[in-house]
Amino acid sequence: MDEPEQLLHVAQQLRDERERAAALAALIAELETQGKRIVEDAGNYADEENLYVSAANRADGEPATEEDANAYLISTDYRGQHNAKPVITGWKELGFTPKYERYDGGTQAQKGPMTDEQKAERKTLIANNKAMESATSVRRDWIKTLLSRKTAPKGWQYFTVHAITHHPEVASGYDGKVAAEMIGAKFEDSDRWAWNPLRDHVAASKTRPEISLIALVCAGYEKTIAKDSWRSASERHADYLGQLVAWGYIPAEVEQIILDKHTTTETSEEAAE
Repeated sequence: MDEPEQLLHVAQQLRDERERAAALAALIAELETQGKRIVEDAGNYADEENLYVSAANRADGEPATEEDANAYLISTDYRGQHNAKPVITGWKELGFTPKYERYDGGTQAQKGPMTDEQKAERKTLIANNKAMESATSVRRDWIKTLLSRKTAPKGWQYFTVHAITHHPEVASGYDGKVAAEMIGAKFEDSDRWAWNPLRDHVAASKTRPEISLIALVCAGYEKTIAKDSWRSASERHADYLGQLVAWGYIPAEVEQIILDKHTTTETSEEAAE
């Protein structure tokens, strides 16, 4: 490997890719066993070759149902779960009409296939989103290891007070389950209202409260990081990742995009002064 420091991230990406591929293969096999055709694209408007059932009307004007579907499009949600959406291919010849008209604000909607540049942008988007999901698993495991040590990481006091004063949403909106996992607290999942295993842990133990506080703040930051956060590269996330790096974390390349944006901005501002 050219970059051995990325080993953990690459390994996690490979594991995630295998799991996604296995789940996708299973779904495709199930659909094909049922004699259903798989298409690669579909849409909601008249310029689409394949029309989603939810966007189609029958010849008599009634909404189309899944019984009218003659194909399926497989999509993947933000959690990496695959779903089969019913589609009508060749809908014009079959007498279906689209429910909706495309509104483009007075501009001409693109017709025809994507350009090579658009395809490249789309490929980068998909690849970086997947890499960010894998990086989240590595990052959270790393934090759990960090907080399992006998002493809290250096500078934790400023890290927590900075987070609470500059990004107060991390304290008010943190995920108690993620925080509890970070400190290795034992708990059983519950569906009771306002369940928070970190709160339960703190109520039961007065030892090492600083570790719970660090986990709370980290979990708050984690809740705000989405798979496409590399696109906006917010200062909030740069602050968080920067602190983890200072504590020894090696960021994934997609996380480095966030850090580089703010490093470049700070360098430019310093040069201007």
